[in-house]
Amino acid sequence: MASWTFWNNFSNMKLRQIKDFLCKNRLQALCILNGVVLAAGLVAAMLLSDDTRWTNWSLSRLGETTSNRLSAFSFNSGVFLSGLIMATIGFFMNRGYLKLGQIRSARISGWILSLFAICMIGVALCPNDTIHAAHFVFSRGIVILMVLLMFLLPSSLSYLTHRERISSFSFPIFAAIIAAQGYAMGKFWFVIVEVLLGIFATMWLVLVCRRMELKLSDLKTS
Repeated sequence: MASWTFWNNFSNMKLRQIKDFLCKNRLQALCILNGVVLAAGLVAAMLLSDDTRWTNWSLSRLGETTSNRLSAFSFNSGVFLSGLIMATIGFFMNRGYLKLGQIRSARISGWILSLFAICMIGVALCPNDTIHAAHFVFSRGIVILMVLLMFLLPSSLSYLTHRERISSFSFPIFAAIIAAQGYAMGKFWFVIVEVLLGIFATMWLVLVCRRMELKLSDLKTS
């Protein structure tokens, strides 16, 4: 009986700790979840695909329903769910910046991440082989919006020091350079650049959300 009570109290304490951690680091957890969901969808699509031409063209080919329905379902499901998670991240970022009094940052993150989520969902619902024009607009919109967010958000945050603001601009500059290289070189390099941009954007978003949540934590304790 005593042993059962101990383990029950221990599990309740652990659950409270996990709940407190997720409450304090909600955005970081969502960013990581977004990366995991997107990566799982892509890896599953790669493994299920029997068309190797995507390696010399684009990840978007994995979402084409005419080549392989299973790989297309995995790819499009991952991208669609990622779009929903990004919309949630945008909502909480907007609310967090409002609490910090960063009105301009709240508007920028809210609008750009909402449009970003729409583009992600658009890519999932408009396969390249059936609705090429829409897919092209949505897929290019994802890159443009992320680079735009990397430029505009740091410049709008008043709590960043001058050095932090200048160093933060290296992120979008680097992202723009590798994106341009991917388009210029094409074929297999384009796929590599797509993967690198996804990893790079996820890391940047985690860092931004971490900084914001630390500021929110300081605000609550002050």
